[in-house]
Amino acid sequence: METNADLQVYDLAHLGLVAGIMDRMKLVETVDHQVGPRPNEKVSTGVALKAAVLNALGFVSSPLYLFSHFFQGKPTELLLGPGVTPEFLNDDRMGRMLDDLFEAGVTEVFLGIAQAARKAFPFPVQALHVDSTSFHVHGVYGSGEEGQTVDAGDEPLAIRLTHGYSRDHRPDLKQWVMNLVCADSGGIPLLYAPGDGNQSDRAELVGLVRRYRESLNLGEVVVLDGASYSQENLWALEGFGWILRVPASLKEAQQLQQGEAPAEAWLPLLPGYRGLEVEREYGGVRQRWLLVESEERARLAEEELKRRVARAEGEAQKVLGKLTARSFACEADLRGALAEASARLPFHRLVYLGVKEERKRGRVGRPPKGEPPLAVGYRPLVRVELDQGKLERARQGLGRFLLATNVLDTLRLPAAEVLRRYKGQARTVERGFRFLKDPLFFASSTFLKRAERVMSLGMVMAVALLVYTLGEWELRRKLLENQASLPDQKGKPTQRPTLRWVFQLFLWVRLVVLEGRPRVLNLTPHHETAARLLGVERYYLLE
Repeated sequence: METNADLQVYDLAHLGLVAGIMDRMKLVETVDHQVGPRPNEKVSTGVALKAAVLNALGFVSSPLYLFSHFFQGKPTELLLGPGVTPEFLNDDRMGRMLDDLFEAGVTEVFLGIAQAARKAFPFPVQALHVDSTSFHVHGVYGSGEEGQTVDAGDEPLAIRLTHGYSRDHRPDLKQWVMNLVCADSGGIPLLYAPGDGNQSDRAELVGLVRRYRESLNLGEVVVLDGASYSQENLWALEGFGWILRVPASLKEAQQLQQGEAPAEAWLPLLPGYRGLEVEREYGGVRQRWLLVESEERARLAEEELKRRVARAEGEAQKVLGKLTARSFACEADLRGALAEASARLPFHRLVYLGVKEERKRGRVGRPPKGEPPLAVGYRPLVRVELDQGKLERARQGLGRFLLATNVLDTLRLPAAEVLRRYKGQARTVERGFRFLKDPLFFASSTFLKRAERVMSLGMVMAVALLVYTLGEWELRRKLLENQASLPDQKGKPTQRPTLRWVFQLFLWVRLVVLEGRPRVLNLTPHHETAARLLGVERYYLLE
């Protein structure tokens, strides 16, 4: 902020967009109602959370644990309310806010925020995507975090910060797990739940959906990955409509994936995909299995197969070298060793060409005529060649994967829709995880010392993702509805901008207060278009 007696200049940028979206979803009111009054706080828990989300979506090199520095030079009274100045937004206030959220129950508070957002922005939901990811933590954690969680009566329980399967590729560090349930519309998160660092997705994700079924209003199809496909989980999902990937390790799945079917049995699905549909019963549950074949996936798999064959040829040559260096007592032993070695080769075979006799004698020099050798050895003559049968078997099933659904009515859920909803996993919850792990978000690793605050910080991250995805969905919808557009990175009009790019467009927007009169500088028509379509006019003085 630049200031003198009559002039103050504040860095407003895109923060008005973020604050306006939170206002529309009634974030502050919802949180303060759930947490309850904090009479001694000059900044309520809801306002402190709003400030933390502004920090998280600031997209600057100021991580969440440098909370107080972020608001220097920002118009905090405009964004957060009269009397809220940067000195009230310090690290201590953030810590108390995290403690308040933990005491109120981070999953329940987030659920209330998401429900309020869904009322304010009635986005359609046809499928719910459930997945998890891990975030590593820095520092030394004692037995309280590493040991078993202790039930404290009515008190909320803390997760365990411990070692587990690391999606961050940091197995040396302890971690915690974030579980999300996201809507297929824009990947908007509807449920956040933290988990132990060594959480088993197979056991946890289905249980999470069951626990919050009524709150999520699960009339939609639930989409989970293959880790959740088990007999126990299929029974647990009774009453749900679901789409699951069938693990390739199942014998029935392997038979279907590697089998052959007449061309007329395949159904056209999405562009570049075809499918074969059969009805099966697994774990006592009737279901439709959809074998999907992807042209692009098959092409990539074929290229990988060629690389594997090339590597395997080198290994086969080593096996050949070891075999030809041996001497066998008889030809039968030689042929047996040759067959055994050839069977172990994944793509090649050893072709028998004959033997070379080696006679061993008791002394050096030319033996007398008629003297019999002490022993006769047989050294194989062999070559390596590609086994077309093995190669064809390896090609079977390339580019294929298997989906299952318990929705047996093909009119209600056609095969193409099964695939479309499953593919939505990559652009919803997985996209959200990539967003949260982006270096600009600066929360891919956490530095807090207590597991309780780590859980609450995870909720702040999830709320930031909710605000971002909700704003992007709403802006795209409004642009289409009003036949409007914004410039993309090349200056061409687009109706599907990313919200991050829109934030970039607002980079140089400033709030100036001259002799007590506020003005917003550097606004252009596309700034006004975005602000009006998102309903945040007041932050840019457009009312």
